[in-house]
Amino acid sequence: MKRTKSYKFKETDLVSLRELALKVKNPTGFRLRYGGLLTILRTNVEEKLVHTLVQFYDSVFRCFTFPDFQLVPTLEAYSSLLGLPIAEKTPFTGPKSPLTPLTIAKDLCLKTFDVSKNLTTKSHIQGFTSKYLLERANLESTCQDTLEAILALLIYGLVLFPNLDNFVDMNAIVIFHSGNPVPTLLADTYHAIHDRTLKGHGYILCCIPLLYRWFISHLPSSFHANTENWSYSQRIMALTPDEVVWITPAARVKEIITGCGDFLNIPLLGTRGGINYNPELAMRQFGFPMRSKPINLATSQEFFYYSNAPDGQRKAFIEAWSKVRRKDVKHLGVRSGIAHEAYTQWVIDRAEEIGMPYPTMRHMSASAPSRPLPLLPATQEMYQEHLAMESQEKRAWKARYNEAENLILTLDGRDEQKDHENRMLKKELARVRKELEEKDDLLMRDSKRARGRRDFYARHCGSASDSDSEYYPVTP
Repeated sequence: MKRTKSYKFKETDLVSLRELALKVKNPTGFRLRYGGLLTILRTNVEEKLVHTLVQFYDSVFRCFTFPDFQLVPTLEAYSSLLGLPIAEKTPFTGPKSPLTPLTIAKDLCLKTFDVSKNLTTKSHIQGFTSKYLLERANLESTCQDTLEAILALLIYGLVLFPNLDNFVDMNAIVIFHSGNPVPTLLADTYHAIHDRTLKGHGYILCCIPLLYRWFISHLPSSFHANTENWSYSQRIMALTPDEVVWITPAARVKEIITGCGDFLNIPLLGTRGGINYNPELAMRQFGFPMRSKPINLATSQEFFYYSNAPDGQRKAFIEAWSKVRRKDVKHLGVRSGIAHEAYTQWVIDRAEEIGMPYPTMRHMSASAPSRPLPLLPATQEMYQEHLAMESQEKRAWKARYNEAENLILTLDGRDEQKDHENRMLKKELARVRKELEEKDDLLMRDSKRARGRRDFYARHCGSASDSDSEYYPVTP
């Protein structure tokens, strides 16, 4: 068993951001423009669970290796969770020339002068203080478009791509401008966890709420119920492959990105450096069977910081993204989501090789349950009795089904009758309304004619009262 390591996560004050989010008048429109940022913002992370998860990181194969199964964060999963597509263009390629104040002003619906005045430098990188952005968004004169754009940028800088305290740096601003954050988010996740795993301690700087949401999407409800009152480590070590939720909404894709350029896997560039990951290990998460150890696994140490990257490595990563390889899921076979014995045994061997961080909670076996043997002649009579009971139960369930189906048909008939009665009632109301309108028109015309006669006799035959008395004499 390997030793657990001590990690920390950056604490961000989300109260001000969540209060600002309450001012968004049209959350649906905000989601259409910026994806599921509000969902990420409102995620309450169980840091102990994430801390436990990171202990299982496999630095060679870039995945989380558990006693007899593996889980892999993927581009498709992050895209689904964030509600943003993976754009058909090269993603963020690392620190470069900052955006002009004019470009930033257009993105935030601000004046260029306002942007230029408030851009500042902190630790040798340009950006905005969160204090300025919050104050600007909360002004009564701030329009809704500006408020939403500033809120989105704050989430990018403080939650998706955390770096300096209370500061939205230029990297986050550039990624916000690109509208293609998914590859960079996944890159930062792998890069930060890989780096801290090698060092054995320190702050993991990546989007922890997104990593947390990805992990819990694969956990069964029984994990959260925790009827045994176990710790997170005990619950994870007791988790079986059959209990894992393999098929999540992220699996409902038509294509899977399997590689880029000359790389066997996918090279990723984050805000601090580059790393690769193996989508071949994630095929079960898309519903496809894992038969044996994947043959296209790349174990080369593609990991670097921009400050000390080998010559040409960053350029090779950038060029690879101009040749993205995608596989249509139709060509990947039938979706069964099972793991064959050869693959499971390889995972078990790998888990034993690297060592698990916590004690074993159950027995591990690569073998599938054996098929039941034929019944012996001595049990034939018992078998026939059991078969009769099963047949009787089947007939009972069929009777219940027919009864329910008849009830549904009856209710459907009642609904149709009600619909017919409602249509007839509407027609009757329309007819009555039309008659009333016609009577109102007649009364209006009669009133106009009567008023015309009174005016005529008033002018030619005396007062209106006299003329009225001639036509309508009062009986003494």
